[in-house]
Amino acid sequence: MPRKPPPDEVRLKALGVTRLRPGEATFTVRVRGKAAVLERFKLLTPEERGAVVEAGFTALEAEDEQEASR
Repeated sequence: MPRKPPPDEVRLKALGVTRLRPGEATFTVRVRGKAAVLERFKLLTPEERGAVVEAGFTALEAEDEQEASR
């Protein structure tokens, strides 16, 4: 008799990951930058990396708005 695969939560926990929340996605991308900055970025959790990317885009948008209002 074939074995039934373990539930998703058990498999995810064994892999050390959590289920994506609605609206979330995960991608593999190449990033080019200063080695020290990228080494530090690698040490972050996936959630922290996402927050850094969001904060960066927010800062860029604010900068664009400031430049447009000049």
